[in-house]
Amino acid sequence: MSVPNFSAALDASIKKEKFTPEVQAAAAKVDSSAFSDAIKAVLGGDDTATVEGEQAVALKNAFEFAVAVVKMLKSEPGNEDKLALYKYFKRGNNQTPASPGMFDIQGKYKYNAWNEIKHISEAKAQAEYIKQVDALIEKIGTRE
Repeated sequence: MSVPNFSAALDASIKKEKFTPEVQAAAAKVDSSAFSDAIKAVLGGDDTATVEGEQAVALKNAFEFAVAVVKMLKSEPGNEDKLALYKYFKRGNNQTPASPGMFDIQGKYKYNAWNEIKHISEAKAQAEYIKQVDALIEKIGTRE
């Protein structure tokens, strides 16, 4: 599996053709070759798929770049897209959201979304987050 829109944004950012200096700095940390191998391995694997060494570092750095790219989208994603980003972000950072209060409807949606995927590996969550960002780049586009 590939993420062509994300990869194009990464390449343009590395070449300093797009985005802010902060986003470009995040892109500069990504080893494109190792990332390409890592994303294929993890998305092609099951929920426990993971990578090691330089591939793990490249995937984590690409995940951090993806987080920065979300802030560069032309418009705000819809609620379903935001919920998907939230759950994969939390799991990709190995974070557990606080259990919501009885009247916290938004918190319950977020917690339940995260709870559905809490069993997947951090690498799988990072790859799925990147896949979501790839789809959003295609759907919404990015600001320069």
